[in-house]
This record gives sequence, C-alpha cells and structure tokens, in this order.
Amino acid sequence: MKCLSLLFFISAIILTACGAPITEQNPTETRQVEATEGLVTSSPTPTPNLPDTLTICTNKFPDSLFPYDGVINATKTNILALIQDNPFKTVNGELQPAILEKVPTQADGDLRLEPITVLEGQVVVDAHGSLAILKPGVLVRSSGCRHSDCAITWDGESLLQMDQMVVEFKLREDLVWSDGIPVSAKDSVFSYRVADVPEASVSRWAADRTQDYAALDAQTIQWIGRPGFSTTQLEDFFWNPLPSHLIISPWSRSELLEDERLTTFPLSYGPFLLTSWEEMKMRFEPNPHYYLAKEGLPFLDTVVIKLVEGGVQEAWEAIRSGQCDLLDSTFSLENDRDLLAEIQEDEKYNVHAMMRYDWVQLVFGVQPASSQGYENEQASLLGDPITRKAFPACLDRGAMLDAATQGLSELWPSFLPPNLSQLSPDEQMIFDPKLGGEMLEQVGWHDHDGNAGTPRIAANVTSVPVGTELSLNLLISQSGLHQDLAAVIKQSLGECGIGVNVITMPASELYESGPDGHLFGRRFDLALISWQESPELDCRYYETSKIPDAENNWIGTNIAGLSDENYDRACSIAALALPSEYKEAVHHAEQLYLRDLPSIPLFSMPGVLVTSADSCFEGEIITERDLFDFLVNYGAEDGCP
Repeated sequence: MKCLSLLFFISAIILTACGAPITEQNPTETRQVEATEGLVTSSPTPTPNLPDTLTICTNKFPDSLFPYDGVINATKTNILALIQDNPFKTVNGELQPAILEKVPTQADGDLRLEPITVLEGQVVVDAHGSLAILKPGVLVRSSGCRHSDCAITWDGESLLQMDQMVVEFKLREDLVWSDGIPVSAKDSVFSYRVADVPEASVSRWAADRTQDYAALDAQTIQWIGRPGFSTTQLEDFFWNPLPSHLIISPWSRSELLEDERLTTFPLSYGPFLLTSWEEMKMRFEPNPHYYLAKEGLPFLDTVVIKLVEGGVQEAWEAIRSGQCDLLDSTFSLENDRDLLAEIQEDEKYNVHAMMRYDWVQLVFGVQPASSQGYENEQASLLGDPITRKAFPACLDRGAMLDAATQGLSELWPSFLPPNLSQLSPDEQMIFDPKLGGEMLEQVGWHDHDGNAGTPRIAANVTSVPVGTELSLNLLISQSGLHQDLAAVIKQSLGECGIGVNVITMPASELYESGPDGHLFGRRFDLALISWQESPELDCRYYETSKIPDAENNWIGTNIAGLSDENYDRACSIAALALPSEYKEAVHHAEQLYLRDLPSIPLFSMPGVLVTSADSCFEGEIITERDLFDFLVNYGAEDGCP
C-alpha cells in the first residue's frame, strides 16, 4: 500500500529557467507539428517576473501517451502529470481533493459498507484479503465483521451476507477538456472500461477488486468493491478521465491504441496541453480551459521536455551547458555514485532525492524447505525470533545506507517507509552491538573464547546441537551495490560473533524458481534482496499463504518461511482497513512484524533529480509525480525569482 505523503514547501515550487539560452538540436523528424484544432487560443493572464519556459531533460520518450497500453515509465508519468490532474493530492499524509469536490468519508456517507447476499461461485475477497471464488470451506467475513477473529468458514448452505464497500466520487463542475467540452463522470467510467483488461497491467490490482464503476449523474461516479473488500487507498479506485466524446461506440482496444487523439496528442484537462512532438523535444503550453486558469495557473508559459541521448555524463553536460533546467529521474544518477558525489559537491547544482517504494532487505531463512538438502539442525539456526532480533542490533544499517545512497534516503523502520510508519521512535530498531550480544547470550549462543570476532557456539540453544557455530551463508547478486552492502553485513555481524560467508551468484541462479532455486526453493540462511513496489500492504509478503512450497508449485513471496497466525491476522486486518481503522491496524501489524522479524528492512533506493542551485525550488521530493503536479500549479515565493 502506497499512500503517498507530500512535504513540499508550496511557497517555493517554481524552478527558474533564467540560465544560459537553451541550445536546441534541429529535429530530423517531426511527428506532428501542431495539435491545436478546436482550441481557444486566449491564454491566462500572465504573472509578471516569472520564468516563461522550463526545460526538463529526459533520456527516453514514450512510444505512446495512452495510459493503459501496459507500459509505464517515469517520462510518461511526468507527461501525464502535465495534462491530467489526479483526483487527490496528499499533503502531510492527508488526502485533499484536487479534481474532485471532496474526499469521500464515512461520516458524510459517500464512503460506506453495505450488506449484500452472496452466492456460491461469486468472486469475493476472503478473510485473508485475497480474491476467491465463494465455495464451501472459504474463510470469509460476514456482514458486520471487521476482524479475522469473527471470520467464518462458509458451509455452502447457510445464507451468507458480506459487506460491500461503496464510494462516490464527485467531479468538480468546472473541469473542461482542452477542446472546450466539459469533463463528465462518463469520461472516468470510459477510462475504467478501457483499463479493465489484462493488458493494462498498471491498474489490474484495483480493477480485479472492483465489482462496478458507474456514473450516477454528470459529475458523480460510484465505485462498488468486491464483497469482503475494503480499503483506505481511495485514489487507486478512481480512474482518471479519458475523453469519451471523441470515441464512437462500439470501440475496440486495438482502435484506441492507434488513435492519435489518445496516444500522441491527447486532450488535456490539466494545466498544460501538448502542442508539438518532435524527434528531440515535446512542447507544452497552458491549457486555456484549465479549471485553475482563473487563478492565473499555470505560471509557466511553456514546458519543454527535451531528449538527451547517451547516459549520465551526457545529461550532466547538458545541464551544465544550459540546455536543461532539470534532469529527471530517468538518468538513474543514483546508480553512478562517483558522478552523483561530483554533482553534490558542485555548489551550482542541487540534488533532490525522491521516495521510492521498492525496499532492500536482509531476509532470514526462518524455515528452510526440509527437503532441499538442509540438515535439521542447520534449518533451525534462525528459527528463534530472539536470535533474529539480535541481528538488527548488531547490524550497522546506517553504514549500509551511506554506502548505498550517499545520504539521500532513510532507513525503513518496518515493512513501511518512515513517512508512512505508525511506530513510535522507542519501538524502532536500534544499532546497539552490546544489546545484540546480550540477546544472543540469552538464547544460548555463547562467546566461548571471549573474542567477539569469532563465531559464537551453541550452548543451550533450543533444537541446536551443543557446539554448533553461529556461522551463516549470505546469498547476494553480482551487483556492486550488493557487494558493498555485504561487506558491511559481514563486518557488523562478525563483531557480534555471527560468522558470515558471502556467496555471490548470478541473478538468474539466485532467483531461479523452486524447488531448485535458492530463494524460492527456500535454501538459504541469509539473502540480500529487493522487493518491488506492491499495490498491497507489504506485510503481505510474509503471510503463511505466500510460502513457496511443493503444494503451490513454489510460487510465493514468503521465502523466509515465516508462519504465524497472529501475524497473518494482523496483516489481513491492516490490508482491509477502512480509513478510520487504518492507523491502529497498521501499527499493530508493524509491531508483530518486528516481533517475528522475517527480514531486516533496510531502505529504498532514491530517485534522483538535479536542478541549478539558483532555482526557487526548495523542500523534499516524495514522488516525481508530486514534483510535476506542484511545479506547474503553485506560485513562486515573493521576490523569487
């Protein structure tokens, strides 16, 4: 679950473009010169003394701007941010309406649970939070049940009612497409219909949990979820409008994918519209029908997205020569630590880090697969949770953070990043090798020779033969990042008497499917991995049902093998929490995650953007989309530039 938090200083958003003149390359091919037919050519009242053009450099243009072609990348997302406003913006962790009249709430009745009778064969969400076909033996929450403790196993005969979540979204009445046609609820419904196909992978999670999405009137859309499903992620269940008035029914997906009015020069209801797309640059000008135009927005007269081919060195030269005002995240500067350090040391430029949600972690082999060559005593070395909890006390996560991100990210306190975690400071993991050593002694791992640098020996560890060394294999990939992190892990844990043998292998071998694969075959002690961002709450990675084994053909994310009913219950409650329940439920799930500790959370690799130091932009970037939303919409500080 990714409820994004925005920590911008709104008074200082506009980046200046007052540097050296932009040097443009002459394009050899123009896809289309203009796309202004049917547009009103008047422009909003200009604001004096503001920059008129912002040039953003990127390393690749998308092939299409169609949002549901199954391809999504940073440049495409940024472009869509210029022509589409999202339903909400998130400020200090709270949703605020953008193109909607309000945020739906239980108190107002536009977010509610309604009881519905369900029948065998119907798609529901079970008590664990997973999609299921209703049949005898399925564990479900009956109507009124908000916790797994009151879940029932359906007998296939009794009348069953489950709760169905209903949300009503109301569009602003002043939303207008750039061709002058009002944006309506049916445009959002059309967008949902286009997205509700397997090929539109970006929205499948939400579409699969949607039973109906319909227009109640010109401005109101009603979303109805699958029985048993509830969520706090309202933004995921609103589909940004597409101009349905351009499309004659019946339509086919193949026709939409070839329609340049949707793919190349789409209509805009956002601050800008795309007016030209050449081989090396895209030009955006203010949308005269923008709903905030009466407030003088956007402030910029022109946004240019410029293609810089090559790599990070070419991008660095482009901004230094004045061709760019901003380098976007597509150059992956975070992966070139030497160049990133050079830019950070140059006082003429600022490096901005943005939050990403794919997190690096050190996973424990809590319960390796017994049939994969592990002896019983070896399989139990990390089975005790107190043993596992000693590891973060011994592990210098701060040194790992510095080695990987050069201070541009933060340590995760749990399966959530710091801006979303509900843990108090005194509940979080601390680096305290002395405490770690004491915890290991408590379990029975004895420092037999008084030398903390040698592996401890089992004295009275449950299920471990006396004299067994606390020596573990750490599996890593061949990436330079993993090599650097493994060095810190080996040294830190070694100082607590935990022996670490680093084993490097190709990613294809490391991530091979089970039963032969090391990770998905659950044949490891320790493993350094990164989980990709998930639309679900990340505690679900370690639910019992996600353990890869022979019964599920070795498919699952719980490679640690953790199995704890209380943890499963807390995670499912948090994953299905309503907005009013979310904080308490997530807090409890985080507490149980730290109690069981299937993995040590480390950090996410940041996205990196570069601007000139004399720009007006200040503050912390949480997502690149947030930057683009605010960059074009919100004013400059008095006297800036």
